Amino acid sequence: MAVDYSAKPLLTVDGLKQYFKVSKSFTVHAVENVSFKIYPGETYGLVGESGSGKSTIGRSIIRLYDPTAGKIQFDGTEISGKLSTHDNHILRTQMQMIFQDPMASLNPRKKIGDIIGEGLDIHHAYMNRAERAEKIQDILAKVGLAPEHASRYPHQFSGGQRQRVGIARALIMNPKLIIADECISALDVSIQAQVVNLMKDIQQETGTAYLFIAHDLSMVKYISDRIGVLHLGHLLETGTTEEIFSNPIHPYTRSLLSAIPAPNPIVEKQRVAESYDYKTSGIDYNQGTDHLVSGSHYVKCTDEEFAKWTKRVI
Repeated sequence: MAVDYSAKPLLTVDGLKQYFKVSKSFTVHAVENVSFKIYPGETYGLVGESGSGKSTIGRSIIRLYDPTAGKIQFDGTEISGKLSTHDNHILRTQMQMIFQDPMASLNPRKKIGDIIGEGLDIHHAYMNRAERAEKIQDILAKVGLAPEHASRYPHQFSGGQRQRVGIARALIMNPKLIIADECISALDVSIQAQVVNLMKDIQQETGTAYLFIAHDLSMVKYISDRIGVLHLGHLLETGTTEEIFSNPIHPYTRSLLSAIPAPNPIVEKQRVAESYDYKTSGIDYNQGTDHLVSGSHYVKCTDEEFAKWTKRVI
């Protein structure tokens, strides 16, 4: 489905900071001044190496963490401060999360039907037990599982099936936004393709928006409409998938893309991966501002760096 970028954004993250105090003298700056928007029906891919702050951003947005600073607006509601009962209800029903480990995120003592139906139980989203059972069976069918699976336990499923259960649990509340936190990284490559295709089919059917967190750039390219590149808690570059892959500006983005192996052995033999080291690069992420490259393509850097990287005169 085509994304309407003239519409009002579903999610607006403005200047998000997330710090964790480790001791009296040391605080981890996990996320530093990150801003982006997600539109209805869009898939926004968030990529970066391990420890760059991707999962922390997702958990801060859904309020598993209380943001240190910044504003988060979801569907016209401010959700970054203290949540009222009404705001909390909107957040818990309209935003859902698919977690990275499909086994650790499922209660081993509960049957699949009860795991999927827990959101319905908490928010009283059914009239009677028959309606509850029907909703659970419908969502199981949507993610490619059989009705009899509802009476089984998580350990009786494969990794791909467990991830489908996680998707079903997120979908049953009919959310407007799903945060997929590296939801395919623990799966085999063939199963990854099945899960991603399932997510795309569901998006076509329901119009759900995704924040797709991953470090598999090929998969992000396949599923995402726009991409944000994260490093050391800073959002360095953002733009459409075509803009990022065809015209990467920031040296870190270029190094990430150059590391993607080519399926052609002749091309792969000649591929040279660019190296990037922040400590020796001479770049200070705290000094940069957003520069417009073209369309919706932005890169965070100083004026001098922008002129150097784009061969332009400021």
